[in-house]
Amino acid sequence: MNKIILLGTLLSSGVAGTCYAQFTKKLIPDFVNVQYAGSTGWASVGTGYEMFNQRLRAGLQYGYVPPEKGGSLHLLSASVFYRPASIPIGKQWHLNPLDLGGKGSYQFGKNYFFELPSRYPPNYYWWKPALRLHLATETSVKFDLPHNNAIRSVSAYMELNTNDLYLVSYVLNNNSLGLGNIVKAGVGIRVNFK
Repeated sequence: MNKIILLGTLLSSGVAGTCYAQFTKKLIPDFVNVQYAGSTGWASVGTGYEMFNQRLRAGLQYGYVPPEKGGSLHLLSASVFYRPASIPIGKQWHLNPLDLGGKGSYQFGKNYFFELPSRYPPNYYWWKPALRLHLATETSVKFDLPHNNAIRSVSAYMELNTNDLYLVSYVLNNNSLGLGNIVKAGVGIRVNFK
């Protein structure tokens, strides 16, 4: 009986160890990225996961604006992008012409808030200064690395986005605001892991 318990314990600990290893492997992000501008700060770093055969990408980014660039500001943003098409342009190159997405960004600081402080009259702001919701697109060029590397691919991308406040301002003031006033651009590099 003791041998059966010992064997069962050893087998279950091996299964548990395998399950734990698979679980922790799934927690490791599929990619990391660095980005300049694009409503995520002057510079930002991020990470995330790809799903559904790399058609859907979800990410989280931390951005910073230094004092000499208009800060000191800290931002956290979460995004989801859908890739409808990837066009091969060579053996290891792919063009992703137009990924569609959305993101939300939260800006930290005492001047950014969810609830209107008492110093403002009721309904002074209809929006939440700390939170912006964005519509975004991304175009990227991806280079696939050989199969024996830990890095699967490297992508260079350009993102265009606008947010809820900019869109409403544009609709209400389209005679004085152009698309160039409400669309923000960012560029970045994304490294995908195997």
